[in-house]
Amino acid sequence: MRPPVPPRPAYQTARERVAVRRGVTQRPPRRQRHGCLSLPVLTLAVLVVVSGLLVLGVGRWVTGALGGLEGDDPRRAQTALAGDVLQLPADLRQPFNVLLIGVDRRDDPEDGVRSDTLILTHVNPVDGWAGMLAIPRDSMVTIPNLGVQKVNTAYTYGFNNATTLYGEGTRPEDGGGALAAETVEAFLNLSVDYIAQIDFQGFEYLVKTLGGVTIDVERPLLDPAYPTEDYGYERLFIPAGLQIMDGPTALKYARSRHSSSDFDRSARQQQVLRAFLAELRGRNLLAQAALLPDLVRDLEASVTTTLPISDPATIRGLAAFAQGLDGGRIISLSINPSDVTVVAEDGSNIYWDPAGVATQVARLLAGPTGGDELARIQVLNGAGVRGLAGRVTARLTSQGFDLNQPTDAPAPSAQTMLIDYTGRPESLRRLAETLGLGPDQVYATPPASAPPPLFQTDIVLILGEDFVE
Repeated sequence: MRPPVPPRPAYQTARERVAVRRGVTQRPPRRQRHGCLSLPVLTLAVLVVVSGLLVLGVGRWVTGALGGLEGDDPRRAQTALAGDVLQLPADLRQPFNVLLIGVDRRDDPEDGVRSDTLILTHVNPVDGWAGMLAIPRDSMVTIPNLGVQKVNTAYTYGFNNATTLYGEGTRPEDGGGALAAETVEAFLNLSVDYIAQIDFQGFEYLVKTLGGVTIDVERPLLDPAYPTEDYGYERLFIPAGLQIMDGPTALKYARSRHSSSDFDRSARQQQVLRAFLAELRGRNLLAQAALLPDLVRDLEASVTTTLPISDPATIRGLAAFAQGLDGGRIISLSINPSDVTVVAEDGSNIYWDPAGVATQVARLLAGPTGGDELARIQVLNGAGVRGLAGRVTARLTSQGFDLNQPTDAPAPSAQTMLIDYTGRPESLRRLAETLGLGPDQVYATPPASAPPPLFQTDIVLILGEDFVE
């Protein structure tokens, strides 16, 4: 039985309310906010909750309770027939990828089940960092058995056709997760080792169990037509400022579609997840053992994952990694118009430039320090050969480099020059090696004859008359 909750006094402002709450729960001072999200929140939620229970000496109950969270990955069942079974890396020595799927479930069967959020998380336990790449739900991709469709269609089709796609006995949610993973793998050209699904309604209950989450709303949110459970609409207004949101409010804040763009919506979802994680890790769960069974119950009702979290050794290792992960070793990326060129738009459908998507994946895999090394490159045609800069740009793009649009050099050039303007030694080396340039053609700093630095450009390649395709 839980102890009675003391009456809450009236506070003048939301900031006073938050300050009092922090004092009651003895939370540590708030660290400077980083514009990133760590591992998928449900994964860390499971790890923090379970590690607390293990320390409390109830590991047998934990592994039994969490067995209900584990789902099958029908992709692995097919792979196992070929004798190649994916396993969690021994002692966490190898990087792995987890696809986080936020699932929108409706009571009416005609509304179906949809994936509302897709985030690919790369975990590197060896070097101690993690990164995330958010995929907009309106992205047009190739889905197995369907062709080119919106990426969120994959989960729905896999859910509705689980046994047809993956065999008898496949649960709908497992089929949906598997097809979403196959689709994301092809879109990003990156393997998905594990899948984690969370029901947004279940997330609402998790927030309720924690007693709310602290959100600093940057600007007021007004949605005149937020959909309600009875298929109607309501006016949603959330003022700006620091505040503690209950479960329903946090869910509405994260899911509002009519207040701004879908990219802003994605950012709000990540903000809510960060707040949930901060609340979970900052509440000193070991001192609140009575809360842990409720959290596990909520997780069991709303989370499905193919991670082998019923294995105590796996949980201990992942929990240790999660608890020790420094904020500076976490990166957050997304596929968005600022970083990836939109090739075409058809209504809400977005077609992304594959080269730009590949660059974002490269940034994800490069890590928190290597990502800064990924340079933007500008090819200038000083050779006087028509179309040369375009052909070289296309070639370098296909090899994973990030290229701006080619153009002519300000003046003809007899010699090809590769010039680093912003200090990208590794990219400079790779480019010189790829192009077969000699040391006399490569400049770590701009020479006196170099053109002025160009906007959003790190390295300039001036194609001279001596350049050989």
